[in-house]
Amino acid sequence: MSKNQSLMLGLVAVAGIVLAVGLWLNRGYGEVSPQTYQYSQALYSACLNKNKEHLSKIEVLLSASEDVPEAEREWLEAIVAQAQSDDWVSASKDARRMMEDQIKY
Repeated sequence: MSKNQSLMLGLVAVAGIVLAVGLWLNRGYGEVSPQTYQYSQALYSACLNKNKEHLSKIEVLLSASEDVPEAEREWLEAIVAQAQSDDWVSASKDARRMMEDQIKY
């Protein structure tokens, strides 16, 4: 194998790794329960309005809810935590992503 072929093979391997990592990091939430979808809508609204009071109400309702699967609860709680730390942009993006992941093409 020539030096150029080895270099090209190495670049292709690196590109493949970068692509795989990018896809893994942007894998999204996938399908969620109807209750989780409703929470994501409420969170998105609270984040767009930077409304701490609305956020607190969502947090109380979420903690009392028994209808949200554990993994989905953790995702929602992570979004709440982002908003509570005044990272409204990231929180709103994550809530929106959760809603967008429900669209069936």
